[in-house]
Amino acid sequence: MMSERFVIVIGAVLALALQLFIVPNIALYGIVPNVLAAFALAVAVTRPSSYGCVLPFVLGLAFDLVGAAPLGLMAFSLMVVSVVVARVFVHVDNDSRFMAFALIAIGVLLVELVYGCLLLFFGYQASFFDALLYRILPCFLYDVVCGILLYLLLARFARPASVVRTELTQLR
Repeated sequence: MMSERFVIVIGAVLALALQLFIVPNIALYGIVPNVLAAFALAVAVTRPSSYGCVLPFVLGLAFDLVGAAPLGLMAFSLMVVSVVVARVFVHVDNDSRFMAFALIAIGVLLVELVYGCLLLFFGYQASFFDALLYRILPCFLYDVVCGILLYLLLARFARPASVVRTELTQLR
């Protein structure tokens, strides 16, 4: 349990470092991937039964502090969507990789849509269709790729102890 939390905390710190130092250098036409949202959703799918709202709130707040949007928009949208994705993953009771990838993609799309709509509500100067076409969809594609890669890493390194014990007993 402690090593799994340690891996998630280290992963969050690395995701924050990526968001601060690497992501601005790989921006295409002003579109910046949100590694923090991708990480929060990957953790929500990897650890759905023990997932809370602190990690997505803190990561969303860090994204808001780095960006130019009003403070709290990403924190709110990421917290709500990631908790919903974690609960849906628990209730679907299908832990295949396809289901994890699909829920990460749907979660990223919802985070970007909620964030984009909140930006428009708070004064972002664009129409909804312009924001959808030039900001939400490109960020969604970028974030899905990041989320799937982060899910694969977390599935490998942040497995629950019960899964590790089951695998060890099967080896004996």
